[in-house]
Amino acid sequence: AANTLPNFILVLLSAGILNAILIPQITKAMKRPDGGQDFVDRLVTATFVLIAAVALVCTAGAGLLMRAFTSLSGSGLQLAIAFAFICMPQVLFYGIFAVLGNILNARGRFGAYGWAPVANNVVAIAGLIVFLSMWGRQDDASAWTPEMIWVLAGSATLGIAVQAAILIPPLYRSGFRWRPRWGLRGHGFGQLGRFAGLTFLALVIAQGGGLLIMKVATYLADTAHARGIEVGSYMHYQNALNLFQMPYSLIAVSLLTALFPQLARAWQRRDDPQIGLSDMRELVRRGLTLPALGIIPASALFIALAVPAVRVVYFSLDADQARATALPLMVMSASMLGYTIVTLQQQYCFATEQGKTNLWMQCLLTFLQVGFALLAYLVPLEYGLLVICLGMFVGNTTLALVFVLYTRRQIGDMGLGSILGMYLRLGAASGLAGLAAWGAYRGILALMPIPEAEMSAGTIWVWQLGGGVIGGLSFLVVLLLATRLLRVREFFDLLNPVLRKLHLPQVG
Repeated sequence: AANTLPNFILVLLSAGILNAILIPQITKAMKRPDGGQDFVDRLVTATFVLIAAVALVCTAGAGLLMRAFTSLSGSGLQLAIAFAFICMPQVLFYGIFAVLGNILNARGRFGAYGWAPVANNVVAIAGLIVFLSMWGRQDDASAWTPEMIWVLAGSATLGIAVQAAILIPPLYRSGFRWRPRWGLRGHGFGQLGRFAGLTFLALVIAQGGGLLIMKVATYLADTAHARGIEVGSYMHYQNALNLFQMPYSLIAVSLLTALFPQLARAWQRRDDPQIGLSDMRELVRRGLTLPALGIIPASALFIALAVPAVRVVYFSLDADQARATALPLMVMSASMLGYTIVTLQQQYCFATEQGKTNLWMQCLLTFLQVGFALLAYLVPLEYGLLVICLGMFVGNTTLALVFVLYTRRQIGDMGLGSILGMYLRLGAASGLAGLAAWGAYRGILALMPIPEAEMSAGTIWVWQLGGGVIGGLSFLVVLLLATRLLRVREFFDLLNPVLRKLHLPQVG
């Protein structure tokens, strides 16, 4: 929870204010005689001050926040507060990353912003490996030492700082220079207030729903523990979500981030309805198509190989703990396409400055997810976490359908029939590849000379890694064959240019 709260707080700032405002407004400002330098300087100055103030308040109030948003007590609460004091400065680094990344995107530089989170993951995973190698798994909150806390929480915060710092060199090379300028009146900021307020309200609703889900998952786990039942906890949910975010971040976020400034520029050409709407239709079609070419196979791969993925990354977990993480990951992975389209929906609303539309769509999503979280109280404790994850699938899939129909009505037909056909063909090919991957993984495990219970942790990890690699290779081979057989032309249109750059033979 201590490492999750900065994400909740930052999302309120980033998606509620920064992402919704910076790119559209910077894009507009770049048309001014000075290239928007004065406007952007003032906007960035005000934003940095806001982020720093929020980070300072959150760090100072870390104890109050942990008491408010967790059900912990005693040594568990004290440990969470200690973690929170070290993790809360992440708000500052997350904010800097969001500001610098939005400036880069508005200037047409997308690479660093897309890949910087990888550096964060590397640092955080390295910290986890160091922690586990030095102290192993620690279940007793009273046994934690300051050194343990600093290694685990400090590496998480360091990862976010590195993620932000990586953006500075490419921003400098792009020609951007920032000079602090104070004062907002008379510079066109007043018109942003209403839109920012609606967007912020939508994010408050989203994060409120997320906090409620966290409380429900924690309550279910605590109740089960008190009854002597082992069930998945919020930690398992968060671990699964972290793995889920990896392909989503690498594929969907990188592609949609590059699309956002183009959507904003196309909307600003709406005075010419023919050109503006034509561009918007093409961009939305691209947003529905390009990420899906990677997301649909990734979804099938994670469903098929959830267990080895969990056991390789979280190698300290035993078989039961790994299963408690893998099952939520499988359900989450089924929602990966809907989750991606919802991201496109948010960017569409931000680019077109439709604050009310974004608000009611977010209310629909949160209503469905919270509804499933409350439904988890009614099922056996063993299935509570899976019901919560099912809410993620139902909510995102429903909102994705609503967004597509809404957008079609607003900007016209985008060729949805061909897009749906591609989804179905690629989904079928990915499903076949997933079955092959699962079969190959199980086949490797069948070769184990002795039962897993008699193996060391290191030996188990090697077998899981080997099974995952063989399963992944099997997935790739069958995917290429199946996409060719089912004539998923778009898949090869995307893949072959990459192969040409790598001087590899083309396929399809």
